Amino acid sequence: MPLTIQAIVCTVDFSPFSPCVVRHGVALARRAGVRLYLIHAVHDPQDGAHPTTVFERGGDLTHLTDDAKQRIHALMNHADVDWEAVVRFGDPVEQTVAFVNGLPPCLVVSASHGVSGFRRLFIGTVVERMTRTLNRPMLVVKPTDGVDDDRFNGFRSAVVGCDSHGHWQRLAPLLPLLQADSASGIHLVHSMEGPMDKAMVDSDAASYGQAQQALQDRLNRQLREQARRLFLHADQFSIEVSPGVPEEMMLRIAHERASDMIMVGVRRSGKVGRWISGSTTEALLRHSPCSVLTVPEPLEQKNTGGYHQ
Repeated sequence: MPLTIQAIVCTVDFSPFSPCVVRHGVALARRAGVRLYLIHAVHDPQDGAHPTTVFERGGDLTHLTDDAKQRIHALMNHADVDWEAVVRFGDPVEQTVAFVNGLPPCLVVSASHGVSGFRRLFIGTVVERMTRTLNRPMLVVKPTDGVDDDRFNGFRSAVVGCDSHGHWQRLAPLLPLLQADSASGIHLVHSMEGPMDKAMVDSDAASYGQAQQALQDRLNRQLREQARRLFLHADQFSIEVSPGVPEEMMLRIAHERASDMIMVGVRRSGKVGRWISGSTTEALLRHSPCSVLTVPEPLEQKNTGGYHQ
């Protein structure tokens, strides 16, 4: 089912990354003609002696709400879009997910904070936790080092991770919103990381190498046909199908093409398995040289066979 965007949600924590997040959100809301929400979650402090929230002692709740809204107004700086400030209290991920679930289909804009070591192993970052729980696409922006652009004018080059499950095709309707114009580049990447699908290869092939090449050629043709059908807004695109690790291939292409965005689908999986082996999405969030757009697998996702259509 194609994605439609009816609202933009910016998560703001008043860190140095927040102005960049807001600039992207304002530009996207203006381009899409939808309302922009700016949400700030105040992590509620706990009483040291009792397991209760320390609020409303002398009007703390009202003061914190007013202060957060004033800071959001300062970030907006008279932006010419329809917008609303939202202040919640509690865990930032839980509050953001709860708020977003009450909206029509929307795009969430956030920024990643550098966290490593044991903290990431056990709890991850706020952005990584949101990618696991959000049922909405999320754009994780990466501020340009040493450059403070006043406006966001769209991404010029996007790397799209294409897997065999086919739900990556839901990314297509988002690209015209995110890319500047028809001159923007799209680079489709499919990694053949698993054993050959015997159903897709002629059983009479003379050798494994020939069968693998036949599969690679077939996937390349199918991706090209799908790209022509799905990405009507773009004049140019490239395709790479080859054996490899998905995140490594996407990162390499992003570097080679000087891309400013990577688009990747998020597959649902158990937490234990993800802690042990990690995920393609989280590896990209940690190591990408550019912004990353994540699109979750639909809750009602059924196996459509990906390229077997």
